[in-house]
Amino acid sequence: MFTILHITPTLEGGGAERQLSVLASEQARQGHDVHVALRRTGVHADWVAASGAKIHQLGDFRLAHPALLFAIRRIIKTAKPEIVQTWLPQMDIMGGIAALQARTPWIATERTAGVFYATIPVVARARLLLGHFAAAVVANSNIGERYWQENGSRKAKLVTIRNALDIDGIRRAACSSFERQSRPLFLVMGRLHRDKAIDIVVKAVAKLPDPNKIEVWIAGDGNEREIIKSEIESAGLNETIKLLPYQPEWWQSLRAASGLISMSRYEGNPNAVLEAMVGRCPVILSDIPGHREIADASTASFVPVDDPQGLADAIVALLNDADAAARRAERASDRVANWTTETMTKAYNTLYQDVLGRGI
Repeated sequence: MFTILHITPTLEGGGAERQLSVLASEQARQGHDVHVALRRTGVHADWVAASGAKIHQLGDFRLAHPALLFAIRRIIKTAKPEIVQTWLPQMDIMGGIAALQARTPWIATERTAGVFYATIPVVARARLLLGHFAAAVVANSNIGERYWQENGSRKAKLVTIRNALDIDGIRRAACSSFERQSRPLFLVMGRLHRDKAIDIVVKAVAKLPDPNKIEVWIAGDGNEREIIKSEIESAGLNETIKLLPYQPEWWQSLRAASGLISMSRYEGNPNAVLEAMVGRCPVILSDIPGHREIADASTASFVPVDDPQGLADAIVALLNDADAAARRAERASDRVANWTTETMTKAYNTLYQDVLGRGI
């Protein structure tokens, strides 16, 4: 058994936060002494706490605030973890520094693609430099691991551990008696941020021959909510597109949906897409490396990045041949059937044993 400290900015509705919650909860269930330190809680906090993991509040300090570093150091001193694992750039830096100061083995996590870091070059460079001293860096995709191979430390152990999927839970939810909509329903799930290209979805729906013949649910939280809302209103699509908050129970809508759309400009290992695949919901994806890593033409429809007309055409094609879409969805479900919580947790346990020199 291990004493593990996970450090994250929040437990809100993002993909990294969800995967941390899955991992920490399963580790606690297995009997490990699990601690989660965070700035703010979020939708996953009660679930993590119910598993027996201990949640520690750091205070909502942004960026590299000295008080944040002191708070992390205090928790490390109190919890005495054998492993510190950090999530997302801020905590890879601040938590990494605190772990190194405490001489505690530190594991950083890579959750996205390298192209993202062009938007935060100073933070990205600092993180890569600090990564020289990490015991390991864990990516959830090949492109994430390749980013560190090409830019990061050659000393740190690089490992790819795929995201965990609640296969049984998703399929049970997808078979629930969720009320079917009167029009074909398309789902868009994820952070409301520029990298998710929600604007392309809105523009594509406006290009459909008759937008009112479908319904689109865009669900998530983020800093572009007001921008997206304005775009929907300007396009006259209030009767077609519903802008919803993050939906913890969104799996229930998979059976009723005609498809899930992800037009992201870059991804690591996208949770919503993988969960739709498990639930046998057809997916329409932007043609990016992160999507190509988990799907191909036999399991998904692909659209060039930032191509509203291409997306509109893909929606029409899916509706015109629902049988072909269903066959792709069935193959997609088979493709990810082994991406279980148990598989992910076992891989992390093996990594911890390796880092601590305990053998396997």
